[in-house]
Amino acid sequence: MSSTDAAPQGSRVARNTTYLTLAFIGQRILSSLYIPIIAVLVGPTVIGDYFTALAFINLFTIFIDLGLTPAFIRQTARSETEGREDLRAIMAVKLISAVVVTGLMFGVVLLVTHRGLTHTPPRFFYWAAVAMILDSMTMTMYGFFRGIQRLEFESVGTVLHRIIIMIVAITVVQLGGPSIIIIIALVAGSTGNFLYAAFHLWRQGFSFRPHWSWPVIKRLLILAWPFALASLAVAIYANSDNVLLTLFKDRRIVGLYGTASKVILAFQVLPSALVAAIYPAMSAMYQKENEALEEIFTNSMRYLMIVAIPVMVTLALLAHPIILIGWKKVWLDAVWPLRVLALGLPFLFLNFPVGYLLNATNHQTRNTINIAITVVLNIVANIFLIRRYSYHSVAVRQHLSHPPILLSFGRGPLSVIIGSAL
Repeated sequence: MSSTDAAPQGSRVARNTTYLTLAFIGQRILSSLYIPIIAVLVGPTVIGDYFTALAFINLFTIFIDLGLTPAFIRQTARSETEGREDLRAIMAVKLISAVVVTGLMFGVVLLVTHRGLTHTPPRFFYWAAVAMILDSMTMTMYGFFRGIQRLEFESVGTVLHRIIIMIVAITVVQLGGPSIIIIIALVAGSTGNFLYAAFHLWRQGFSFRPHWSWPVIKRLLILAWPFALASLAVAIYANSDNVLLTLFKDRRIVGLYGTASKVILAFQVLPSALVAAIYPAMSAMYQKENEALEEIFTNSMRYLMIVAIPVMVTLALLAHPIILIGWKKVWLDAVWPLRVLALGLPFLFLNFPVGYLLNATNHQTRNTINIAITVVLNIVANIFLIRRYSYHSVAVRQHLSHPPILLSFGRGPLSVIIGSAL
């Protein structure tokens, strides 16, 4: 890549990273304010219902997307014309998959409720399913903008989504409304974000009429299946804790652990925004500009470590006052898991650029295998330990089970994984 070409590419990455970083930081700040406020207003049990419903829908939403969005982003980054054709085909697939998956989810919810495996009211799951469908559609629409490296729209939509949720939920709860509003507010936020993304696609001249083209869909599904398996594995890894706590313990325990994990997830904004910006650039550079690709990757690793280590130390040392100030004395049982979860932050951060490098360089199968190993270890450890140690075991297990980054670097130093990817 010539110096004249490298400068605009680097400028776009920096600009897009700034857009999403600011948006995700704004979203996390709002979320960090929202969760303590709503938790104090509704209590640990209702918050447990909220986290349980989210955990269930996050497991099922993968089957709506089928890995099509990350594959779509990669293809759009390489050919915008092809991306425009693919978008309408993906929307056609999602209309069908959304109906099938939602029906399947309702069946599972009725089964676990009938058997007494969860005491979360079914209406929490039903409203969450509506938000799940809207978010899946919105994710694909923003996928086009990610592919052409126009992340300013997603940045605004991300903050808009959180603002709507906060306004609806806090206002209604303060006025004495039912606790289910914390899930209905999700639907309101998802609707606003969906309409905002659709508006900007309309400005790009898109037709919203789904187009079923089997050759296009077949090509996308062939590209997408490793992404689908990886996304499913990540979803299981991220949400199985709350699901198993729901099945083996109670809603209050889910609320306590979910509160601690939400604090950790708030800091995931930084690697999330970074990889959202660099993934299209890495995909475009693959097989063309190896040196530039290596430079982007290594710089991202350095940046994330500069941020992750101070955050880890701060959270580990100040977990008690953070919980006390944000959630009051009734939530002090969340201090221990927060402190332990903080110790895993550097590994959590490094997983992002490593996984996305493998995806961008057509090594998504290797990434999927790494994540699958993590999932198996995660579930086995949780099944054996949750009954005895409750959420304390989940926090320790989270800290110790970050094999994707370890497996990716298992063959040697940093240069080895870059070389193997290239």
